[in-house]
Amino acid sequence: MSLANLRNELPPVPEEDDNRHLLRDAPHCREGVALMFQVPEERLAGFVYFWVTREGMAGAAAVVIGDGLSSPISDRFDAVPVPDSMDFNDWRVNGLAMQLGEPHQQLDFSFTGERVQITGHYEALHPPYAFSSHEDGCPPYYADDRTEQHGIVTGELVIDGRRIVLNHFMQRDHSWGPRVWGLNQHYKWFHATTPEACVHFFEMQSFGKVLVRGYVAKDGLMSEIAGLDYDFEFDETMHHKAFDVIVTDAAGRKTDIRCKVYAKTQFEADPMIYLKEGATTLTIDGTDGTGWCEFCWNRNYFDFAKDYVGNYA
Repeated sequence: MSLANLRNELPPVPEEDDNRHLLRDAPHCREGVALMFQVPEERLAGFVYFWVTREGMAGAAAVVIGDGLSSPISDRFDAVPVPDSMDFNDWRVNGLAMQLGEPHQQLDFSFTGERVQITGHYEALHPPYAFSSHEDGCPPYYADDRTEQHGIVTGELVIDGRRIVLNHFMQRDHSWGPRVWGLNQHYKWFHATTPEACVHFFEMQSFGKVLVRGYVAKDGLMSEIAGLDYDFEFDETMHHKAFDVIVTDAAGRKTDIRCKVYAKTQFEADPMIYLKEGATTLTIDGTDGTGWCEFCWNRNYFDFAKDYVGNYA
């Protein structure tokens, strides 16, 4: 799959949306970028996440999880002020640095924490998908807009001095605008990547509605998601451990995805919710790949429901 031969049914995303946005003066406004990667042969996975608020306070974190570690590692830098003039062409915050290359196609990044160091070059596999492409746009309490994309990361991951060469799938998420975490009763943020196909969906349950955004890129065509039919399994802690889904896109194609979570953790983002993270090995239409599945839960609901998962889920 390449950018050159993939026909995209969706509107192009403006080049300037790849860069930092000067956020409007509204509550909860922030901009964030998440870079998720999977290294299944080492039983490891992780992500680099960096953000900036409308007040110009910026921070960064790197998380590495999996059976290849005695416990999850999280290196995090508290937010510090950054000038409005600094953008993603040369973004530097404490131990995090990032430089954009060709818009929506390339970026270089590094993270230098106490236990985790990462240097990486990202190359996109397909054009970005913007939530504003959907006829109903992006849910306004979760961003002015957001883009999702799949690619390849090459570079090096160092964990407590242990060096691991990166040449793996990476999923890239970029959002800007309001982020009112607590308005999500529940959501599923899902990515699946193989050499032949990329699939993303975001199913959000808020205000009594179920909203779905996402795309399928395969067989020379990138098309928006039209429907989902899925099932999943929990472990004894109510963390998802398996996820199977049939995705129908606007072109009428059905895509079969089968996932097993091989590395998991909980990421602290907001006191109203839990983010349950799961890196996966998977197949898309029978071809092997990797991905990520994040479940968001309202804390009050989760704290009550987890005691019943063995009986009813």
